[in-house]
Amino acid sequence: MSKQTACTILVVDDEPSICWGFERLLTEQGHRVLTASSAEEGLEKATAHPIDLLVLDVRLPGEDGISALPRFRHAIGDAPVVVMTAFGDLETAVAAIHGGASEYLTKPFKLEDASRVCQAMLVQSQQDQQQVFDASEIQPADGSVLVGRSAAMQQVFRRIALVADSELSVLITGETGTGKELVAAAIHRHSRRRDASYVAIAPVSLSESVIESELFGHAKGAFTGAAEARKGLFELADGGTVLLDEIGDLPMATQVKLLRVIEQGEFTAVGDLRSRKCDVRVIAATNRNLKTGVEDSTFREDLLYRLSAVAIELPPLRERKDDIPLLCEYFLRRLGYPGAAAAISDDLMRQLQARNWFGNVRELRNAVEHASVMARGRVFEVTDFPVSQQRSRAAMGTQGMSLDTLVEQWSRDQLSAATDGAMTDLYDRMINATEPALLRVVLEYTRGNRAAAAQLLGMHRGTLRDRLKRYEADELGQDEEKA
Repeated sequence: MSKQTACTILVVDDEPSICWGFERLLTEQGHRVLTASSAEEGLEKATAHPIDLLVLDVRLPGEDGISALPRFRHAIGDAPVVVMTAFGDLETAVAAIHGGASEYLTKPFKLEDASRVCQAMLVQSQQDQQQVFDASEIQPADGSVLVGRSAAMQQVFRRIALVADSELSVLITGETGTGKELVAAAIHRHSRRRDASYVAIAPVSLSESVIESELFGHAKGAFTGAAEARKGLFELADGGTVLLDEIGDLPMATQVKLLRVIEQGEFTAVGDLRSRKCDVRVIAATNRNLKTGVEDSTFREDLLYRLSAVAIELPPLRERKDDIPLLCEYFLRRLGYPGAAAAISDDLMRQLQARNWFGNVRELRNAVEHASVMARGRVFEVTDFPVSQQRSRAAMGTQGMSLDTLVEQWSRDQLSAATDGAMTDLYDRMINATEPALLRVVLEYTRGNRAAAAQLLGMHRGTLRDRLKRYEADELGQDEEKA
């Protein structure tokens, strides 16, 4: 649709600045813009005028946007809907998309981004094939939900909502403990396959000799002990969804068979010659970089392309620390802890947010559960929480953490512990914490030769001697200086 084609756009938001911004921007593009500050007012205008695009806020005075969405949909027919929210969660995103919304904008957003979305929706308005589902069945049976209001999690919710109803394979990436299994389950729960089987398996937990049998089944007599034919996971999950966790560790031979399942919808059981059809949606999860696996020839490039038709990357908890208060309250409410909302003071919450939580949401949940046992119903104290576990040097290396990141982490930990504001020696603390380790490693490298160590360090031998005395580390090396 060209810029000169005039369309009627209805913007429903109780923030005058948002309405004004859309009105000015879209009017300049040749469109007619109507505004409303409530769902009720918006419905009146949607009924009175033919609407080509609806831009609808979730939180409105009176009836909220999500509950009013079905009536808006009835009033505007097949016109696209863009939902806006500053307080979204996964259920809001899914309810919006399933309620007939075409796109999902998270506040704050740039007007140029909103303009691009609106133009794309107008261009595709005749091709809108969104299906309307009942938004009441959105809670998982076990109560396990993805929790977060940060911008990073809003993007995750949006991608889940948009991809759920498709048949595309999905690759979920993220560090251990970020909730990849919850994302996979949410995709299945909000998909057309929701009433069919959902099977999650980590093939790496099986021995290589039985992985193919578990996934694809085996024929009678296929190997020693195979007294009867046995169905595999893909046959048992026919019509449903399969989550393959830790996909990066799948053997190459099995990767070939998995590629055939995704591309052709068929497989061959171990010891059998005939192909079998299966209708299974594949979701894969990994904490590894599969592109590196392709470069190392441990993962097939064609399989990576097929698996990552849609990719969802989960942020580590240290990159969405604003969600920690919400997560803590959520865990405490699930535990039935008395006064969950006030159980953690603001000061203690700041200390929890200062931690890096390398075990991510899983580590936070375990820490909250531990603290709830220690506190036994009272307001929490810092001593109720387990000591922050620092990641081992090897684990840090696998995540590619830089020295800058480690220094930032250490500094934040020190500052969070200085609750009385009396710290005046942070620099000395850093030197005292790091210099002894540096000297020790260099002296080990030079086999105790201080002259060689001083040369490596770029310092005078007398300075090195003074440093060693400062740390009472004369035993670290024998002076082998030569005249």
